[in-house]
Amino acid sequence: MSTPQRPLAAFDARWILPTPSGIGVCARELACRLPALRPDYDFVFLCRDAALGERLLADLPAAVRGNVRCETVPFGPFSPKTQLFLPARLRAMGVRLFHAPNFQLPFGAFSPRTAGRARAMRCLATIHDVIPLVVPDYAPASRTARLRAVYRWCMRRAARSADVLLTVSECSRRDIIAALGLSAAEAGRIRVVHNGVDEAFRAEGRAPIRALSDPAPRTLLYVGRMDPYKNVPALVQAFALARPRLPFPVRLVLAGPADARYPEAPALAEKLGAADGIDFTGSVPFARLLELYRSADLLVHPSRYEGFGLQIAEAMRSGLPVLCTDGGSAAEVAGDAARIVPLREDATFAERLADNIVALLSDPRELARLQAAGAQRGACFSWDRAAAQVAALYDPPSAGSN
Repeated sequence: MSTPQRPLAAFDARWILPTPSGIGVCARELACRLPALRPDYDFVFLCRDAALGERLLADLPAAVRGNVRCETVPFGPFSPKTQLFLPARLRAMGVRLFHAPNFQLPFGAFSPRTAGRARAMRCLATIHDVIPLVVPDYAPASRTARLRAVYRWCMRRAARSADVLLTVSECSRRDIIAALGLSAAEAGRIRVVHNGVDEAFRAEGRAPIRALSDPAPRTLLYVGRMDPYKNVPALVQAFALARPRLPFPVRLVLAGPADARYPEAPALAEKLGAADGIDFTGSVPFARLLELYRSADLLVHPSRYEGFGLQIAEAMRSGLPVLCTDGGSAAEVAGDAARIVPLREDATFAERLADNIVALLSDPRELARLQAAGAQRGACFSWDRAAAQVAALYDPPSAGSN
């Protein structure tokens, strides 16, 4: 008797780049786990080039590699060629499930979903956040800011077309529903799966919290981009205000890609006379990022909005105390394991941030509490757990469900 043919799942791995970040990290972590979790499927990974596909296959458990192949799709998800050529290619391959780790779909393959109507090819899409739609002036020089209407149309169409719409926080879920004007049926197809944290981030082996009398320099750490919604100039101002109030040297490390479109933070550092204490590292390799999390004394994340806030989770899991805002999902991710500075529409934010920096660096007992609570909280964000939750969504809904 012949073995029944397994259904084919296509995972859009074109978001995974040679140096992945953001969505690419999430995509890679899921792609490396899903074939083992769903051995009842064959998988095809759609990759930008053969080398990236080979690298992804090499990261899979040996036992499942026979159920996975890679196909090169030499154009990106936002290319018009995705809309022109990919729908027919998916149908020709006999794909039963298309998994998009972001919202950009080959829309010709998926008409807006109609309740009760079965489809030959199901779709899992992902909207990580709707920052361009809910945060004013979030990044005015970005492509999404210039094409905001197109961006909203694509996200709205993805939400209408997907059988399951994934997002990464309850905050993002609420804002997706409101910003895209989703119906109750459309909102009912959204599932929240928190991002995970790489197991390389761990608190074991960290140096103990320094005593207040220890004259050694302290390090504040920020990890992320320089987009205006990240609020980095306010952090620079807070650092300049806090530094003279502390009995030991303090430096600020800003770890993230330089962006000539947004020169405000470096300019402000010079204006305030604080540039000598600030290190703009640019992008850092993974090993260096691990070192920064393990050696810093406090993560300060002043962002006005986060769809998830991976830096907060990474820092907590690394045993690094966290000071953050309540912007977007930051408080949802941090729980009671971080010091939270409320965002308010006034001019006092930098001063309040500085007050909290001084208070925390002056209180080793509170830093130790945050370190222990953060390590415990950070351990809740696991890619194994996230992948298992996503894998369960590969099953079609039961009769009568949305």
